[in-house]
Amino acid sequence: MIRRRIWVIALLILLFLAASFFAARWLTAENRERSAVVELLQLQKQGDAAGMLAQLEGCAQKPQCRADVESNARRLRGSSPLMIVRYDSGTSYAFGDASGNSRIAWDRGGATPVVVQCVSVERRGIVFFGGSIVLHSISRPIGGESACPS
Repeated sequence: MIRRRIWVIALLILLFLAASFFAARWLTAENRERSAVVELLQLQKQGDAAGMLAQLEGCAQKPQCRADVESNARRLRGSSPLMIVRYDSGTSYAFGDASGNSRIAWDRGGATPVVVQCVSVERRGIVFFGGSIVLHSISRPIGGESACPS
């Protein structure tokens, strides 16, 4: 009887650990997406259009996407620290493949207004097994109250 109880407790502990592991993997996908977008914005603030194009899958081959990146890198470069004001993920809490536009409001510092942009994000694979985050494009600045296109 005691042996059976020990096995049941061990099984419950293993189930709890497995559930915790999968929940942690699922929740960290949000952080990985946000980190990829923040890295893209950092490159933009540095005026590094080539670095941005390297982060955006397929963007260099699309004339409009490439023009937007080059324009953004030129117009939005700055030396103050990047401060994210608001981040709305278009793929939040997806378990598997998902794509959407994430809306980011960030402060350039000084007396300049907050910049709002949309980043096309795709999540590939199953989050629990380390699915990947792929960025496709970044918009030119949009109005402060504007939504990203669907």
